Amino acid sequence: MFFGVFLLVLVLSSEVWAGPPLTNAEGVGGCALNPFAYVANPIKEGETGPFGSNVVGYPQIGLWKIGLYDNKPVGRIDWFTIGVNLTFFNRLEVGYSHEYVDIENVKNIGKDNLTAKLNLIREGDFGIKLLPAISVGAIYKTTSFDADDDSDVDYYVVATKMFGDLPVPVMLNAGLLFTKGIVRGVLGFGDDRDTVFFGNIETVLFKKFIVGWEYEAKVDTELDGQDVRTHAMWEAHVAYMPTSDLMLVVSYAYTGDKDHDGEYAFGNAYVLSLQYTF
Repeated sequence: MFFGVFLLVLVLSSEVWAGPPLTNAEGVGGCALNPFAYVANPIKEGETGPFGSNVVGYPQIGLWKIGLYDNKPVGRIDWFTIGVNLTFFNRLEVGYSHEYVDIENVKNIGKDNLTAKLNLIREGDFGIKLLPAISVGAIYKTTSFDADDDSDVDYYVVATKMFGDLPVPVMLNAGLLFTKGIVRGVLGFGDDRDTVFFGNIETVLFKKFIVGWEYEAKVDTELDGQDVRTHAMWEAHVAYMPTSDLMLVVSYAYTGDKDHDGEYAFGNAYVLSLQYTF
């Protein structure tokens, strides 16, 4: 999906990653396109969750407004989403999001996502400083689009590492997505599962701004014996954190030339997001 937007809360520290990733449009803790290995809004050391719980953390929510406005003759596409996450035992993240896609001159599409992520290895476990956090996850997706197959599950494995000793903190994120989704499932699902690379690089400036870039490779599946491809996507973003609980994000994404032969591609996307942690 062509949301370009995201962010995570980094801190100018030599060792730690502080705070949650975004709740993205599919209800996963990560950035606009990709999940991170970190779980959303974990219970911090010395603190507790709701009602003094040591098991479940506070929820976080993400609101998105994505606009794709150069899609003639289809017309403009307005994409609205709301998602929420909860984390249990600082290891298991669950989430939900609803996406509402208004395609001018065509139709409106609703898509629902149920997500689960399990953090297998924490960053620096076993005393290995360079060891990244590693997680596995699944996203159950269902769409109202009139497709032969309107529901399926994406699977992923992802590794995330924060390098806080550099002059400017840098976070690297990379993983593999296993999916049958056509335009990330909005237009249904194919018959074959593809293995798709994704990655991110993020940095923090002046303690209040996060600047980053992410990429997701082309998805190539098959439907009724015909190749169905979703163009590779990338997005660049800037986020501002006025407080430790609130994040405002603006982003530009490129989803491929809309006239690209044989692939779903929708041109440029402009994104705004509001993220809040309780």
